Amino acid sequence: MEFIKAFDASCLTHKNPIENHFKSSIAPLLWDQQLFSETPGLQEASHSYGLNYGWSLSAHDAKGTISILSLSRSSAPVSPQEFSNKIGDLLWLCHQLHTAMSETLAVSTKVIEANNRLSVRELEILKWTAQGKTASDIGMILSLTTRTVNFHISSSMRKMGATNKTSAVVLAAKCGLI
Repeated sequence: MEFIKAFDASCLTHKNPIENHFKSSIAPLLWDQQLFSETPGLQEASHSYGLNYGWSLSAHDAKGTISILSLSRSSAPVSPQEFSNKIGDLLWLCHQLHTAMSETLAVSTKVIEANNRLSVRELEILKWTAQGKTASDIGMILSLTTRTVNFHISSSMRKMGATNKTSAVVLAAKCGLI
């Protein structure tokens, strides 16, 4: 975590050569002296955390989203032979991570947007549903009709893009809404 803060601070004053590379290329990038020639401060920050040698790969999707996977180590430069032997597996890994993160972010974004639209009553009913209460039970607890409780559950599901009340509760719980 310390490195990320230092890296972000360095990037505020220096251009990130890895990020810049992938804005215009999909080619994997092997770290070398030339890569950091215009950003010695960034290279020094990386080296101070033992990130001396490595490579970066990217995944781009149809939405224009770019993910960058960087792998590094403190000793032994990455040889062209090692790079060649591992590139296939690393490209696969990069694309798998990109897909997983894109799906996670899409769900989180959808739920966060829903949270901005979910009413206090809808959140309250989702909380009771998460505790295993039926619509009838919740109606008795909150002095509402079962039909009104089901209306709020349906509204929550629609807003969160959930297919049923269980998935609505799971999505809300995953994102810390309940």
